[in-house]
Amino acid sequence: MFEQGVLLGEDFPHKVSAGFDNHSAAEEAAWSLVHKAGLPPSQIRVVRPDDTHMETKVEPETRGVARTLLKTHIVLGLGALVVGLVTAAVLVTVGPVLTRSSPVMTFIALGFLFPALGLMLAGAISLRPDHDPLIEKTRSASETGRWTVIAHCADNDEKSLAKTTMGYSAQTL
Repeated sequence: MFEQGVLLGEDFPHKVSAGFDNHSAAEEAAWSLVHKAGLPPSQIRVVRPDDTHMETKVEPETRGVARTLLKTHIVLGLGALVVGLVTAAVLVTVGPVLTRSSPVMTFIALGFLFPALGLMLAGAISLRPDHDPLIEKTRSASETGRWTVIAHCADNDEKSLAKTTMGYSAQTL
């Protein structure tokens, strides 16, 4: 979705999960991810029913999430400010009479509006709403006595490989 180096501060922004009815099936899926897909064991988490550490297994990169929050707000806020000021300059130069007759107000309005929109977009990205379905699926599985295997993937290639290895029931982010 977004360039990992520019906006995302997480090392493993992609996740693949699958639910299993018992411990042995979950362990077999985790084993397959390591031995067939070639993922390091450190990128795989098994969430057992009523797991007290579920939140750290689903979202282990708290510092990465904080970096994402900071990076998105700086990049998108400043980028939107520049776009707003350039747009104001164009409007003041060749735009309608209203913007040419009031250049200061044009710069103030667009210099405020564009960064506000950029910061709202940054907030939406840094909240990672794409993770909500996986979190809810894992919570629900844990509460109903099921096991969940989560593979934390660095890129789309790892994500595709993990999804193929875990089968049709896997959910990707």
